[in-house]
Amino acid sequence: MGNNASVKQFKTDMLSLKNQMAKNFRNEFLAQAEELKGNIQAAIEHSITGHLRDSVRVKDVSTDTKPSVLVIAGGSLTTKRTQAGVFDYSLAEEFGTVKQEPAPFFYPTVRGYKNAYRQGVRETFEQTLAESNKTRAIRSAGNSGAYRGALTVRR
Repeated sequence: MGNNASVKQFKTDMLSLKNQMAKNFRNEFLAQAEELKGNIQAAIEHSITGHLRDSVRVKDVSTDTKPSVLVIAGGSLTTKRTQAGVFDYSLAEEFGTVKQEPAPFFYPTVRGYKNAYRQGVRETFEQTLAESNKTRAIRSAGNSGAYRGALTVRR
């Protein structure tokens, strides 16, 4: 069975499907992250230094086996030094402080994306699988004279 051409082809097809699935998921995650970034930036009502919108960014942290994309807000652009220490005012905008009411911009937008994210993942999965099946079907139809099992000699 180790030398069976159809088994080798099946293994190659499944490896190709895995790689194509990871590539398509990564592309889908990047597209959704960019859209989410834009919507988060639009949800920002005001900004103390004017850099809060600029601090929203997309970071691709994908590995060979796991596609993953982060949407981040805050950081060096929104960090201020005060007498009490270093303070990232993006947190004050999102959650509020003793002196400031919260003006959430990040999590409400992200929560609104949960269903769209799931739908996008489902569609990407189904589309990639359909493309793989179509490719395999075309190849199978073109190989009508290909090896289909043990030969029997009829007399």
